Amino acid sequence: MAITLQSLEKRLSAMERDVAEVRAELARSHGSANRGARLIQEAHAQHAAAIAAWQAVRERLGIQGQPMGAKQFRQRLLATGMDPNDNAFSRDLIAMREE
Repeated sequence: MAITLQSLEKRLSAMERDVAEVRAELARSHGSANRGARLIQEAHAQHAAAIAAWQAVRERLGIQGQPMGAKQFRQRLLATGMDPNDNAFSRDLIAMREE
């Protein structure tokens, strides 16, 4: 098989297109990595402000103490005589909506 100047030019053009595609993909992935790193850095920088804002909301609403899980809340409901499976609250909301 004879290699001609025309076939070499075609192969070179195809290779140049491939290299351009690889470079474009590298640029996109590098940009995504930079964006991810920037978002993580921003989240770390804003963390203290978010905690302070949450504390302010808790104080304004009068929320005190540490949060409790669903199991502990259910146990407290049972201890006070409330049935967590009762749907009285939902019934009242539905009745109010239908009025």
